[in-house]
Amino acid sequence: MELCPINMRVVKSQLSHCLALFETMSDAGRDHRLTDLAAALDAPKSSVQRLLEHLMGEGWVEQDASTGQYRLTLRLGVLGQRYMQTAGIADATQGILERVARQTAELVRLTVVDQQKLIWIGSAQGAPAGLLYQPSMSGRIVSFATANGKAWLATLSDEEACEIALRDGLGKNPGNVGPRAIATIDHLRRELDVVRNRGFAVVEEEAEPGVAAMAVAVRDSATGLALGTTSVAGPVVRLRPERQQEIIPVLTSAAQELARIWPLSRLSPALESRILP
Repeated sequence: MELCPINMRVVKSQLSHCLALFETMSDAGRDHRLTDLAAALDAPKSSVQRLLEHLMGEGWVEQDASTGQYRLTLRLGVLGQRYMQTAGIADATQGILERVARQTAELVRLTVVDQQKLIWIGSAQGAPAGLLYQPSMSGRIVSFATANGKAWLATLSDEEACEIALRDGLGKNPGNVGPRAIATIDHLRRELDVVRNRGFAVVEEEAEPGVAAMAVAVRDSATGLALGTTSVAGPVVRLRPERQQEIIPVLTSAAQELARIWPLSRLSPALESRILP
């Protein structure tokens, strides 16, 4: 039995709201009020509440009994992790990350470009016990304030890079960046020119106080497009400029090796078009 056009529009609208709801609630660091979710979706609270109730019944969303606020369950995260494992990225790249972590004695991480943003997909810790930098792998990557973000933005045109940075809160004091974060478009453009000329990005206390990082884009050899980025990060007191210069060749070599084995570059064009910007 075929759906009539009206029913098709209803289904499409519900699906769009469901996907938008998942994206809005993807910040695992906090719960969400019904009022805020309705505003984010630009939908009536009654409709959003019905959608939330349905998703709770299916095990995708849970509600805090004391506050009445909502959060995603781990089901979506587990599903995403299962997909990434199936795609082969984690298995194919983990050995490289661990080798770089041993060589640099710092935290090494890997991102993938997905729908005009970066997502953490792998890491290896090489720092000894003591002064250890170990951030969450679920945190949002602020494009203009992180080494990974700048390395990626530098592969795009200034127009695209500025559009993404503004969406991420550039110039709006987003509150989730460090004390030395870039605050203007002009500053960002100058910084991206520097990154393009030298081939890597460096930040010091731009993403977080007391933390420095270096990153290099992982580029598809055929198209030149950024598949993702890889970085080394640690306390500023350890990652002084002279040590950064020692690490950059190791990181650059790793990015080239990652590009050669990157599983997504060998998947179907339809999937690649959804991953690449």
